[in-house]
Amino acid sequence: MKNGVDKGFCVAYYALSYRRKFIRTLWVLAFSPLLLLLHQIPTAHSFISYLWIFFFTVVVGVAQATYNYKKWKQEEGE
Repeated sequence: MKNGVDKGFCVAYYALSYRRKFIRTLWVLAFSPLLLLLHQIPTAHSFISYLWIFFFTVVVGVAQATYNYKKWKQEEGE
């Protein structure tokens, strides 16, 4: 049984199916470094902070994408 919205427009992340959550996570993961860089003020201290935030964002994003992918495939198999 599929939970969540799989077609059409839905703003709320929690209301999406795992497939749509996976797709949205990939989009956010693709654009987050660019958004972080645009917010970056070019100084040495802030650059180090940027690298830590960038690393954290990528690690959490990949973990979230992996979880959503596994749940999507698990839901598809039922």
